[in-house]
This record gives sequence, C-alpha cells and structure tokens, in this order.
Amino acid sequence: MEWPENASKFNLDEIYDKLKGCVYGAAIGDAIGLATEFMSKEKARKLYGIGPITFGTEKGYEFYIDRQRERWNDGDWTDDTANDGIFNSRDFAMGLKKWVDQGFPELDNKPPCGIGLTVGSVLNHPQFLKKPHKSAWDIWIQYDRNMAANGALMRTSILGVPFFWDEKQVIKQTLQATKVTHADPRCGLSSIILTSLISRLIKGNVQDIPTDLTEEDKKEILNCNKMSKMIEKVKHLNHSSSKSPSINELWLKRRKRSSQLNKPREPAIIPDPLPPGIELFGVDPVMLALIKSLVDRYKFIILNIPDTSQEKPSSKKNKKIDSSRLQTDLSEEALKKYCFPESLASLELDEPSSIGYVYKCLGSALYCVTRNLNKVENESVAFKKIITELALEAGDADTNATVAGALLGTRIGYNKLPKEWVEGLKYKTFLDEKINNLWKIMSNSDWVDVKEPIID
Repeated sequence: MEWPENASKFNLDEIYDKLKGCVYGAAIGDAIGLATEFMSKEKARKLYGIGPITFGTEKGYEFYIDRQRERWNDGDWTDDTANDGIFNSRDFAMGLKKWVDQGFPELDNKPPCGIGLTVGSVLNHPQFLKKPHKSAWDIWIQYDRNMAANGALMRTSILGVPFFWDEKQVIKQTLQATKVTHADPRCGLSSIILTSLISRLIKGNVQDIPTDLTEEDKKEILNCNKMSKMIEKVKHLNHSSSKSPSINELWLKRRKRSSQLNKPREPAIIPDPLPPGIELFGVDPVMLALIKSLVDRYKFIILNIPDTSQEKPSSKKNKKIDSSRLQTDLSEEALKKYCFPESLASLELDEPSSIGYVYKCLGSALYCVTRNLNKVENESVAFKKIITELALEAGDADTNATVAGALLGTRIGYNKLPKEWVEGLKYKTFLDEKINNLWKIMSNSDWVDVKEPIID
C-alpha cells in the first residue's frame, strides 16, 4: 500500500514505534490482567494489595495460581492478544476456527483458553466458515440480542494501524473483524471508537477535532437499508431465552467453579487509608476532547437501531451505573455514561452479571488513555501504574487491560513501555514477526486491498 504525502506528523521510525507499542502494550496488559481475571475486586485487593504484581523482572506479589490461571505459564498472554491483523472476514473465520482446533505452532500449539460464550457459539454455527457475519447475527438473535460482549473489541485495536490515514478503510476493516463474531451494534461502535482513536494517535493529529460525517458516509458505514430489513424481521419473531442459558448464569457458574479451586496464602498488606491512584494524573483535555468528538461522530450506529428495552430509564441524578439494563440499552445516555466514567471504580468492572460487557471494557480503556501524561516524569512508570490499577479492579481484567494497554502503548510508543515488563513476555519472536509482517505490507506500494463489502 502507498501512503499519501503527509499521512502522519511522525516519521517512519516513530510510526513503527507506535505500531510496536500498540501490539506490545496489548500483550503486556493482557498478561498483567490475567493475575486478577474473573476475580472480585475484594479478592484481588486481598491477594495483591495495591501492587506491584510480580512480572518479568518487576518484584511484587506473586501471581495467585488457581484453575483459572494454571492454564498459562509465566509471561503468557491470552487469546485477547493472539488474533490481530489486516482483514478479510472469511480468511479470518477459517484462521479463527483453525486456532481453536489446533492452536498456533509458534505458541507451542497450546489450545485457546477462556473463549467467551459469544465467540464459542458463533464458531459452532454450521455456516460459520462460509457466512461468518450471518452466523454471528443468528447467534445474537438466538440470545435475544443480549450479547454485547467484549470479545471483538479486544482483538481490533491493531486495525487502527494499517490504513491509519484513511478513515473509511479503518472503519471497513474494523467492522469486518467485529462482525465475524459480534453482531451487536454496540460492539461495532466500540471497535470503531477504539480503532479510530488508534489511527489518530498514529497520525499525530489528536488536536484536530473531526468534522461531522455526511449522510452518505453514514449509510456507507451502516448499510442502513439492509440493517433495517434485518431489524424489522427480528421484531416480528418471538424468541425464547429458555432454550439457551443466560450470559449472567454462565458467568456466575464459571466464577463459582473457579473460586472453589483457590489455594490459600497470606493476605497482602493494604495501606489504610489507600494512597491516591491514577486520578492524580488528572485528565488530558486534548485526549478527552478527541474522544468526545469520536463518540459523537459514530453514535449514529446505535441510534439507528430501535431500543427494545421495556425498562424505565435510570435517573440522571444516579451516577452509579445500573447493571440491570446493560445488555438492552442502546441509548446515547448509556454510551456516554460508560465512555466517560468518573473513575475506574464507578464502572464496577467486577460486577458478575456484566463482567464482559463491551461498554465497560471500552470505558475503562478510555479512562486510562485520557490520563494526563504530559506532566509525568516517566511514562513507563505511568504505564505500569495505570495498568496495575486497572488490573486490580478485577473482573474481565485481562481483556480490559489488553484494550487499555493497546491505547497507551500506541500513545507513548514501544520504547517507553516498561522494559522490566517487556522482558517478562513470552513468545516475543512471534509478536515481532507479526509486527514486521504488517510493517512490510504497510510499506509495500504494490500491495492491493481485496475489495469486500462492509456487510455480507
């Protein structure tokens, strides 16, 4: 692919550094988040205090090994990192199925662990390899449009890189990737916000507020006519959730099973009162303004879909997030509540019934990347503090920290990531090969994009 002149304010070395920072930042966040994945915040606090968590050459509280964590080795990252790249939906579907069945040879052919309900259900759809987008849609309908999970968001951050100068290509690649497994419009919107932000961090124009999209652009992104027909068809169907277990039931069952296998150890030392956290960094007004503009720019994706929720909206005065409406609320109010939380704690990331909700994952990552790093003495130390604090919020910690790590890694670049954590990662050769292969494609003017419609 050939880059246009002045595609970025950064030089080639700086762009490569941000690409590598995106990948390694995600892998580090994934690996650190594994320490508290599926725990309650209270449990994580008892085990790790306020950190640090031992990783690489960083000394701290040792990883707590139970059934959830024993499947990985020291320095491992999970499936949240393993599936990134330039996109063709059918090729990806085939690769995803092969990975689930066989694993990656470069990663010792270890079978994937922790595949979510959404991805697992879509993979088992009989038409998945031929019509992945339709398969994901069918599964979403089967579960009463109650599957706005974070499994696609965690793998799409890298798609903000290959065509970072071309917004339409970024969106096309992002939607192709998301809809292979996640049909919910909140998943598509969340992925677009993430990759658009990544692309702007690489372009270096974070201070430039994007203009509004034209109606033609919106139709091209959403393919409104086809989506509307599908929605109308769905509205006349009578779906019964009794055929499939609810997401909440499956999360609670899994968490209960994991808790029964915990091994006892001495509790961590918890300071009283707790010292100030990353809120001391304050908010970066430029980053916050950019994210607000991106949310406003793409919110039409959910606003064009009718909200079928029969519940009364929460009081605007109640700033605590109402978890009972998580999976049905397509409102702008809900979107902004999660994208702009007052704190990480306000997101209640460990709340069992909403632990994998895509807006929670997106919101926690956006909160992390909007911290003001302009006045910090050491961005590596700031990265560690932010990722550690996010991990200690527990819940789906590896996924949350994967997305946050990708954003922060793109923002500060690979060379400013904490070296002691980078050294602790396994399979760095695998990551470097993926990065360098992508870089070769990006810098090859003879590469041709295979045209594929946004919605199949």
